[in-house]
Amino acid sequence: MGKTWTTTRRGDVKDFVRWLRKGATVYVITTPQYAGNSRLWNHPQYWTAHTCTGQHPLIGSMQIDGKGAEDFLRWHGTVYEDQPRHIPHVSDPGRDCRDEGLYPIGRGQEYKGNFHDSIGAMEELGNEARDRYKTDRSSGRRSWGFR
Repeated sequence: MGKTWTTTRRGDVKDFVRWLRKGATVYVITTPQYAGNSRLWNHPQYWTAHTCTGQHPLIGSMQIDGKGAEDFLRWHGTVYEDQPRHIPHVSDPGRDCRDEGLYPIGRGQEYKGNFHDSIGAMEELGNEARDRYKTDRSSGRRSWGFR
């Protein structure tokens, strides 16, 4: 297991800056905030690699993705020397979801339906929801429980 630098331990920022050299690759684990409990998002966590591009010409600090090394560590929180195991890369394919949903296709099969029918059905559902919302508002109901 390689080194780990974080902003919560004292001295890690200076140690990270001392360790960093041009061409060194560091890894960051990211948890997308917009995913929530959505089943549409492929990975609950993923890792990305960042390479040190060299020193800033005026300041002299090491640069990673156009940021100084200190700012990079503060922005990402925890940085790893080795590639994280058991966590997919951001570009790895997600799970196979052909068996899920309202009309499952099944593995090894193709969709043989008409997309225009699906679009029409979605428009009908949207119109029903809009009409239901209008009737609720006219009857005096204040909210649907979400904001």
